[in-house]
Amino acid sequence: MKFAVDARWMVGNYRGMGQYAHGIISPIKHNIVALLPEGSDATDMSTISQGHPFFPYWEQKALPQLCVTHGVDEVLCPYNTGPINLADSIKMTLVVHDLIYLEPWLKLPPSISPYQTLGRIYRRFIVPKAVERANKIITVSEYTRTLICERFSVAEKDVVVIPNSLDSSWYSGEQIPSSERGRYLLTVSGEASSKNLPALLRAFKLFKRRGGNSVFDVKLRIVGIKQAYQQHFFKIAQGLGIESFIMFEPFLTEDALKELYKKAWLFVMPSLYEGFGIPVLEAMACGTPVVCSDATSLPEVVGEAGWLFDPRDAADMADKIYLAWTDELERSKRIHLGIERASVYNRKNVEKEIKKFWRDTN
Repeated sequence: MKFAVDARWMVGNYRGMGQYAHGIISPIKHNIVALLPEGSDATDMSTISQGHPFFPYWEQKALPQLCVTHGVDEVLCPYNTGPINLADSIKMTLVVHDLIYLEPWLKLPPSISPYQTLGRIYRRFIVPKAVERANKIITVSEYTRTLICERFSVAEKDVVVIPNSLDSSWYSGEQIPSSERGRYLLTVSGEASSKNLPALLRAFKLFKRRGGNSVFDVKLRIVGIKQAYQQHFFKIAQGLGIESFIMFEPFLTEDALKELYKKAWLFVMPSLYEGFGIPVLEAMACGTPVVCSDATSLPEVVGEAGWLFDPRDAADMADKIYLAWTDELERSKRIHLGIERASVYNRKNVEKEIKKFWRDTN
């Protein structure tokens, strides 16, 4: 049997879905071919490159043609969407990371990024059809599995949960004392409205006001906002009078990101919607206490290790951040709980589930 993977987000500077895709194929990597747009190459896999890279064209036109031309029997589509006109003879395994893009526009407004908004429109049209077409469905959390089953009338047994994971290099086992930590809150965000960054900025102002001189020097360091959109959020910070305490980080290597996590006093994730929430896992693995939203999948991932807040209530967010900042004993306790919780998602543990999936379905 010839097995292929849509590898377009598994090359170059990839994180998130690309890392997940590499993990999913690890047990069958010797028996898989990477399908990519023309000009791309996956250096660690056999590669077939053909077709214009424009995202919808590649997925809906070039990818199905490549599968037929090269005799593919089964294709893995690991980024929420897949070709809806795939030949009937070809099996499709679809990974659905989240259903954020199906939220009503009034409940979750468009992103300030036109590219993200267009992607959301595309997914709203494609995902229901791709789910119907898929022979196998994988998702990353029990929360998202429940949504898939309810939204598309899919039987629970037909959706397999394989969570996100981190390789062992994330698990240092060290707890950096407060005296060696930076006086900053860290968040890993994005331009999408689901990331809820404006609410965090408002909460940060309230936190500063509540703490007074004791937190006067504390900064909020923000990872993940593209440079083209930083000014938008900086203006919000200016309007709140906190711009001198806001730092936008450039694109970071994985090692640099780990250091930022490890030295942070707290990690904060204010998301309205997450299919899983990789940054909270990264923070816990690095030994940094987590304060996060009580919405969607995040409580499932964090367990008892984090302080939870209502993401639509900036005052509640500020209260939880201040509590976590000031309670040294509880913070130390939750660091240990976080490291223990994160170990569940160590790749060597999740690999057992991945191997079982391929063993049971092939």
